[in-house]
Amino acid sequence: MNKKFSTLLAGVALLGAMNANAGDPVTSLKKTGNGLYQLKAEQGVLTMTPNGALVLESDISSANLASTLWCIEVTEEGYGKAPIFDFTNKATGQRLDIQYAGTLLEGLEKEKASYTEEDSTRVGGEISGWAFLNQYTSIPTAEQEGKTLYSYFKADSVIGLCLADVETVADESVKVMVKKLGAADAYADAAAGSELLKFSLVEADMIRLQAPEINTMLGLQTADKGVALNFTPDEQGEKVEVANPFNGKNAGKFLAEAIEGEDGDDYVFILTTDSSYLRVDTSIVNASGERFRAFKWSDLSYAKRQASTAETKPTSAADSIGNTDIAGQYKFAFSYYPSKDSLVIQVKEAKVYDPINGEDGSSWVDGSETTLPALAEQPDGDETAGANNFVTVQDLIKNKVRIVTIYDKKETDITLGFTGCEAGYNGRTSVDDGLYFIMNQKGQYLASPIHKNGDLEWVTVKADEQLPAHMPAYQWVVLKKNTGEKVEKYSPVTVTNREYPNQTTVSQLMKAEGAKYMTASDDLYASEDSLIFVQVKEAAGVKGNADLIAEAYQDTLLGFKNIKDAKFFLDEYTFKYLHPYATGENSKYLAKGAGKDSLLNVLNGKDAFRLVEKKWANYGYAGTAAELKRAGIKKLYRVSYSIQLKDAFMGEAAEAKYAMSKYFGAPADSFFFKENNHYEGECFYAIVKADDETIGDYKAGVTDDILDATVKVQPLGETRTSAFAINPDNTPLYRRFNNVNLGESATDGRDSLRFFENVRKEYLMDENNREGGLMDANVSYAGMWTADKATGLAFQIDTAWVGRGRGYIKPQYLISVNHNDFEGVEGTPCTEDGPHITPDGQITDDPMLCKHAHPAIPGFERAKYLVSFQDSVDVYGQDKPYADIAGGYTRVGFVEGIRVADTLWILPAEYRSVANDKIDFKALEKADSTLFADEGVHIKNLLSQDKHKNYTWSFRYVHPENAANVTAEGKENSFLFESNNYDGENIAPENAAWLKIQNGCVVLTKDPSLFSNAKTGGDGALVFNVENKENDELATDNETIATSEVTVIAQNGAVRIANAEGKKVVITNILGQTVANTVITSSDAVIAAPAGVVVVAVEGEEAVKAIVK
Repeated sequence: MNKKFSTLLAGVALLGAMNANAGDPVTSLKKTGNGLYQLKAEQGVLTMTPNGALVLESDISSANLASTLWCIEVTEEGYGKAPIFDFTNKATGQRLDIQYAGTLLEGLEKEKASYTEEDSTRVGGEISGWAFLNQYTSIPTAEQEGKTLYSYFKADSVIGLCLADVETVADESVKVMVKKLGAADAYADAAAGSELLKFSLVEADMIRLQAPEINTMLGLQTADKGVALNFTPDEQGEKVEVANPFNGKNAGKFLAEAIEGEDGDDYVFILTTDSSYLRVDTSIVNASGERFRAFKWSDLSYAKRQASTAETKPTSAADSIGNTDIAGQYKFAFSYYPSKDSLVIQVKEAKVYDPINGEDGSSWVDGSETTLPALAEQPDGDETAGANNFVTVQDLIKNKVRIVTIYDKKETDITLGFTGCEAGYNGRTSVDDGLYFIMNQKGQYLASPIHKNGDLEWVTVKADEQLPAHMPAYQWVVLKKNTGEKVEKYSPVTVTNREYPNQTTVSQLMKAEGAKYMTASDDLYASEDSLIFVQVKEAAGVKGNADLIAEAYQDTLLGFKNIKDAKFFLDEYTFKYLHPYATGENSKYLAKGAGKDSLLNVLNGKDAFRLVEKKWANYGYAGTAAELKRAGIKKLYRVSYSIQLKDAFMGEAAEAKYAMSKYFGAPADSFFFKENNHYEGECFYAIVKADDETIGDYKAGVTDDILDATVKVQPLGETRTSAFAINPDNTPLYRRFNNVNLGESATDGRDSLRFFENVRKEYLMDENNREGGLMDANVSYAGMWTADKATGLAFQIDTAWVGRGRGYIKPQYLISVNHNDFEGVEGTPCTEDGPHITPDGQITDDPMLCKHAHPAIPGFERAKYLVSFQDSVDVYGQDKPYADIAGGYTRVGFVEGIRVADTLWILPAEYRSVANDKIDFKALEKADSTLFADEGVHIKNLLSQDKHKNYTWSFRYVHPENAANVTAEGKENSFLFESNNYDGENIAPENAAWLKIQNGCVVLTKDPSLFSNAKTGGDGALVFNVENKENDELATDNETIATSEVTVIAQNGAVRIANAEGKKVVITNILGQTVANTVITSSDAVIAAPAGVVVVAVEGEEAVKAIVK
């Protein structure tokens, strides 16, 4: 006789058939191989989110069950020591370990929680191994009630889990934080839990699995893989028509489908991939004995439903099932006991074979009502193990034929295989720290275009029209949350927009095995489920372009037009409008209307505007220095400008149009120029109104829909954005002598030039107008005269400050004559035997340090340098010899000096006769200090830096707008000789000192002397050009004085007289005492004379002064 199978499970606990132990404390553990348990606190069970955050969760469902389960491993420390516990979360596979280094914990005060309102404590670090229970093989009742968790980070200090004050609004779960404690304090508090959270180790309550959790087997696999359950015992021997439909060995793996309506919380449909749905059939599998019900598959595919002859064709499989009389026999409940990996499956209804009492002429009657195992939150402790209609096994022929069927008693154990410490499949992945584009499968960028101003959307970018590498609103700073070696590969990442840092999230990126795209559930991604994170430096169009990569990562002014040194040029810029029908020679530019029309348009005109710098501000991602370094980027800045045309400013006029008006005045609108397009190598910028340091609500937009193409005040949110290429008028303010078209050195090499003023074409030369009283016995002046009055006209010009700082804007030059350059001398040691004595009397073994050694003398340039005597005027007053008259103009002239690198030494009188190889720079340093202390002046002068100097010269263009393209010397590149400023401006001062002629003397213009007047000759400033002749003779200073054909030349200790043979000469000093009285016997005589000023009277010639060294 056939009998139901029962003897096989005698003595075996049918774990899924009851829940007596569900939620009860765990009473014993093994070192490894334990079940999956929960750590239960008063406020909920310890849960790890996909991002690694720790929370206490009280609302447990099948969807979050795995994140509440922990695998436990125990390490024994030895006799007398408490064991160490490690906990691994089943859902994430991450250990309960905490990062200490580099976190708030390092500076955290004792007994203070490490939380912020935005975040919970996250796992992923170096601290693990927790003190918990004192025993584990048999856990004492007192400890089953709960103890705190803490872990040592020093011998006497621990961190422990504690409760946060703030609840997470999204899911009402309670945050868990970390607190520092002394080890003794933590031990004493372990049972009380007054400082730390107290946890009890419990078995998880039974839970009803929903379709997603069945299909993924609680995260062990992807939802499309199909499910196969383990039965112990399973079917055996000869199989019935529909054998075990759940073990995956017969009809293949199954899937679960959610049910809508009141049964949806407890039941699911079971189906195969071909849309065959499982039911408990009204047929039996055996002909004698107790009869057992069969399973059947119903083909409910679309094709089958369309072939239906029903008056109304079913719209879905659920619709078809709902139209049957046995709909309940398609509905299966899966009740799962996680800590035992035990599954109870029940069908909602199952008719019983009863031919005698069969209903409606059938052999079937209603069976016993199904009672599902009670969920943990059942009120009043009304818990039941469930009853009736179990999926189970039955023995048709003992030990030969066993089937899976439906019965009112469960006599098999069904498992999911959801055990162990390894995380099931969850697809977690991560990306390296860096700067990224986030793209979708359509190639669109997640970004905030100008019209969104901080809101996100997916943007289609045309590569020939936009360059996202220049646009921080299209870029994302991505940093790993967890950098520990064990967890960094699947660490959550902080994702922050580079321009709009309020657009940020912590994402757990997911990626199926072998897939191209990643997914993340964050709202940030606007429901896009196919994401690609591409490092900016690896993106198409960027990879391999070193300059573009450097711009994207290292340019602090990225994203906005920031005009370097704009105020030092002409300050005028053109705005070229981006339009597909206005390119190349047909380009349109921003311009003011003709005549009195003040409205701006892009029709026919082209104006150059001055951009007045308003305010600098930082913007965008504001991470710490360490975070910026991790991403490899710089902090960003932007500048706002007002737009000026002559005395008018751009501002809002009537009818919401932009115009130029002087009445806008100082509070005129200011604008950011934000990059929106990149076309044919040029960046094009939107003109966006600034609201202090932020972007305002409006932008400048061209109205293409009407013929006048006026520029309107458009709302920022308007989708279309007008863009302009903003190109500076790069006309130089100063002349730089490197124009090869004019015979100048392309490399700024030393040259000799003649300087002439272009009204009377008189040349700059040494002052030798003795008859005019323009000379001085002690001071050598520069003069201005016709070419025939000079012994030489060329001056050597050499760079002082050109290729450095802002020297490219205002080049500074040295102008000199009478060069006596020195190549330098190598040092020689003392040749006597040691020991040696230094100059200060110290004993030394180094012969080079001996006082008898000859130190090396570096090479230098020695010449007479053209300077302004303003520094002498400042010390000695505005009078002769450094001014033309008392209270007059400062003169310019020559001083003897030595140039060494960036230093110009002005030689004192006692050094002018010293030979080059005798120059002692230490002595010069001492003389400089003494002179400064006594008279407040230096002889050591620096040639570096952008400021004006009295010994360097710059050449200010009179017509800068035409100078850049000249090919011949003339009016277009004429200039003023600029010495210093009167208004404090280092570059392009409006009020400055320029060369002029006053009372026949070459002097500097007085304060005020305005450039606007000077360049037109309004205040007498001289306008110069140059001649560049090969092998030109350099001008000399007044040491050589021409007197008719007789020449008197002052020398060291003597006066040389040429072309005076046979003539009497008398030399007297300035006191009138006769130094020499003789007749010249040769055409080139040298007569000894004392140093100083002497008067030389040659027979038949007018007496002249000379300075003897």
